Amino acid sequence: MNRNYYIKRMSALLLLFSVISLSSCKKFLETKQFTQSNEDQFYKTATDFEQAVVGIYGAFRNIYTANGFFFLFTDMRSDNTSVYSPGGAAGPLSKSEFDDFTLTANTEHISAWWNSAYRVIGRCNDVLEKLEASDIAQNLKDEYTGELKTLRASAYFNLVRLFGGVPLILGRFENIDDAYQKGRDSVDDIYTQIVSDLTSATSLLTTNKNTGDKTGRVDKGIAHTLLADVYLTRKNFPLAATEFKKVIDLNQYDLLPNYQTVFAQGQQGNIETVWQIYFLTGVAGLGNHFPIYYAPLNSQNVLTQPGTGNPFGWCSPTNDIYDAYDPADTRRASISVGFTGQNGIYYDFKYINNYVDLASGTGSGLSGKDWYVYRYADVLLRYAEALNEVEGPDNAYQYINQVRARAGLADLSGLTKDQFREAVYEEERLESPFEGKRWFDLNRTDRTLQVMNAKLTTFDDPNTVGPAVAIQEHHKLLPIPALIRANSPAVDQNPGY
Repeated sequence: MNRNYYIKRMSALLLLFSVISLSSCKKFLETKQFTQSNEDQFYKTATDFEQAVVGIYGAFRNIYTANGFFFLFTDMRSDNTSVYSPGGAAGPLSKSEFDDFTLTANTEHISAWWNSAYRVIGRCNDVLEKLEASDIAQNLKDEYTGELKTLRASAYFNLVRLFGGVPLILGRFENIDDAYQKGRDSVDDIYTQIVSDLTSATSLLTTNKNTGDKTGRVDKGIAHTLLADVYLTRKNFPLAATEFKKVIDLNQYDLLPNYQTVFAQGQQGNIETVWQIYFLTGVAGLGNHFPIYYAPLNSQNVLTQPGTGNPFGWCSPTNDIYDAYDPADTRRASISVGFTGQNGIYYDFKYINNYVDLASGTGSGLSGKDWYVYRYADVLLRYAEALNEVEGPDNAYQYINQVRARAGLADLSGLTKDQFREAVYEEERLESPFEGKRWFDLNRTDRTLQVMNAKLTTFDDPNTVGPAVAIQEHHKLLPIPALIRANSPAVDQNPGY
């Protein structure tokens, strides 16, 4: 099955599944629902379940698109990007609040993203329930169960890292009023469920990386990688190292020879891909808005397709990340330092090359640039990090040095355990600065306040990384959306909001 057909199929099935499914998390999405269709009439055959599972991938994709604005929660709050950099449109309050840490519970993008995450969870819950009672072939039941548990675990992993404890929903509420009384579960409880889901998934899934009709779908390598990252986040370094090594030992992945090739057109499912979110060029609802969101002001028709309007520069690279690269580091080319506009004026506005898309048909929301959840480079660096914590750097050099070699940098050697830790932290930043990882990495390594508060600048400083005043402990998490708390009073607010 080719990629374009697969994504079109996901979109059509998402619409179908939206009609037949009553989300088990309805209370977190919208007002009470008094009617539902008879979905029992749908879940009969293996084809029915295939359609249902594929449909959830369409909903999962929304977490990373305009509906979700994932980059606002991750890259934007870090020291890597800012709307206040030259070329960024700092005007929109709902975007600037993420950059300057003035978020409120009423910020629109928070509730939209929360809804997207719980919509995925609800649909996974519904299909898992029907799947368990079905009599389809066991191998298909196992594969679908592994996929659904991994998608559900991923949604919860993002929720718990962004909001802390959240309502843990694993099935539907028969009484809608009971749903509105469900409060937040603890962080520990959320992680326990995530680990349970992923441990189960790794035993059920097969290794079918991007082959046939499985292209873009969850497989064993994805489940092991996600589980490893969960263990790393929880500072369980021995188990993290074990899981990352399992991914390496699958012998399915490798680094692409050229770093810039990673982000070129036509790289879906490449050898470095562990998990990608696919988008389709030129089809409304199946593409993304990355090019127009990331490109700087005044770059219309130069860095974006004609007719898409003025780009926003909502995610502009800071001088801080640009200056962090060694001049010999080939990854620095991900950041361009300027462009000449249609008016003939040269603008020294930095922008992210990775999401420039000048392919035919890539208007606003129509880009086919895909989003990497995990690359093999991430696996290598995170394995090196975990291995160093377990036994020191001696056996970890080979993994970090593979990544450095591609970047044109010399091998590391002779470091202490503490020095290697700092080196791998820096390498993780430089390898994937614009892929939604930096903020999570700062939080999980307990460096958020130290790093961000060492870089305070005024908003008119071209090197700004966002905040002009010191951020506090509560800023590590987002506020619980006001709309959610209004509908579900048992869901309490995070401190500081």
